[in-house]
Amino acid sequence: MNITIFMKNFWNFRRASFNLPAFNHAIIFLLLFTTILLVSQSCNKEPSSIGLNLRDRDDLLGATFTDTTTLIAYSVLEDSLSTTNLVSNYLGYLKDNVFGAVTAGIYTQFIPSENNVDLDGAVLDSIVLTLRYTGGFYGDTLNPFAIKVYRLRDEISSTERYNQKSSIEHYGINLTYESDFRLYPTPTSRARLDTMLEPHVRIRLSDDLGNEFLEKYSQMATANSFKEFFKGLYICAEQYSGNGSLVNFTLTSALSGIQLYYKRGDGTPRRFSFIIRSPDAVRFNTYHHDHELGALNFVNQVVHKDTMLGKETLYVQAMGGVKTKITFPNLKALKDKRMVINKAELIITNIGEDLHLYPPPTRLTIYGVNAAGTNVFIRDDGTSYFGGNYDATKKEYRFRITRHVQDIILRDLQPSIYLVVAGAAANPNRLILNGTHPNNGTSRLRLEIYYTEY
Repeated sequence: MNITIFMKNFWNFRRASFNLPAFNHAIIFLLLFTTILLVSQSCNKEPSSIGLNLRDRDDLLGATFTDTTTLIAYSVLEDSLSTTNLVSNYLGYLKDNVFGAVTAGIYTQFIPSENNVDLDGAVLDSIVLTLRYTGGFYGDTLNPFAIKVYRLRDEISSTERYNQKSSIEHYGINLTYESDFRLYPTPTSRARLDTMLEPHVRIRLSDDLGNEFLEKYSQMATANSFKEFFKGLYICAEQYSGNGSLVNFTLTSALSGIQLYYKRGDGTPRRFSFIIRSPDAVRFNTYHHDHELGALNFVNQVVHKDTMLGKETLYVQAMGGVKTKITFPNLKALKDKRMVINKAELIITNIGEDLHLYPPPTRLTIYGVNAAGTNVFIRDDGTSYFGGNYDATKKEYRFRITRHVQDIILRDLQPSIYLVVAGAAANPNRLILNGTHPNNGTSRLRLEIYYTEY
């Protein structure tokens, strides 16, 4: 609106209303002055910004679409994966017809549930290792696996960051009361003792260990003195029959630990606990993969490094197993092009079978690489549109990596990313996905790009 015309009309109105009381004049003048300010602001607003807040960020009208960007992908063995003090811990043996065998073991410390315990004159009843089920499992729980328990020779350090390949020296004597203890997992079944308890495993240990605890109870005065005397346990699994399974436990539960059952002179049964849930007790998982037992194409690609096989099939496995490297070799060539990436989305399709036994990961994640070869955070990660969650209906994962693709083009990032299972340290899932070959059609691994030229 033209301000000059508006003011002229205002003064004409002012003269026409000279008979009104002064109070009314003041109100009219105030209202008209406010209107002038509002009109002035709307006249000064940049035309290009009007309505921007109404635009859909996914409105890509006028953008060019392509899904033929060249991708080179192949699967490789995973590097170091920290497994120290995980929220939950897997134990077991699983033979997978595609990925081979994986064995999950646990190293853990224990501390007395209270200091300066008096066990003078106590007589052993039994000593039992208890592990609280979390409820999660992977594989077929109808197949048992064997459990062995060993006493540690060396201590677990509170300052060390242990990974899936770490180990602590232990004595060679198995401490299970039954030398061939077999676990038939029942992760959802409550257990009856004196009362009904939450689902947990009870593994009776050697009476020799229990008697040593009673004889040397003075070593239990404090957490530190006990850890010097008893450095902890290595709990491991072995194949027994069938393909086995991996079972999840919560070691920080009050139901997890060592239970020492004994009697005093009056014959009253008593119990003393050694717990893991204290922050003073360090624990970590170890995972041993025997990928040579897997399917031929898997072994040739992952173990023998035949990268050309990635065109057909790709693999991702948690527990420090396998990751997939994806390279975009032609993106750097776009640096001198007059174009803007509006949207870039990576599409991954699950082609695995036996999903009831081997469900795919609920979420994947990706990370980039800088010029020095160091892993870097992808700028799109952490945004609401990043993605990575599994769509069971479409059997696919989608990542929106618009910023990262732009960074590869314009900055010093390497044109490669790695695809891994999210939370892989405490997650047993694995994934078989289509490779990049055009014969895989719309289910192939691909990068969909919308861009605008200018």
